[in-house]
Amino acid sequence: MDAKTFFRELKRRNVYKVVVAYAVIAWLLIQVASILLAGHEERTSAVTALVVIFALGFVLALYISWAFEATPEGMKRTKNVPPDAVLPSWSPRKFAIFIIATALLAASLLVFDVVRSRSKPTSPPPTAAP
Repeated sequence: MDAKTFFRELKRRNVYKVVVAYAVIAWLLIQVASILLAGHEERTSAVTALVVIFALGFVLALYISWAFEATPEGMKRTKNVPPDAVLPSWSPRKFAIFIIATALLAASLLVFDVVRSRSKPTSPPPTAAP
């Protein structure tokens, strides 16, 4: 299989859409977790664990998007669906709007977290007892 055929097959199976949607939604959820866990000692380990879980889930989502097709009758193995079958999918415009809206939400949460962390007053250094 040459590269052109491979990338055409990725597009036909909607693998690109799954990759983009998964990455943006995972980023959004990591930002939400980071903000909700602010001030907790376990923040870095919890966010790191969440990143690892999303990375493993990414591999699973990639496999599922390659091996299965969503048909009106439900999920079917790609080899059981004819290549010329018309499958339901989002229009490119709806998909772009969804991705942009989700990315903007994640970016606004990131900005909120940065602004909030900079606006916290720093406590003065402890003074030595005389």
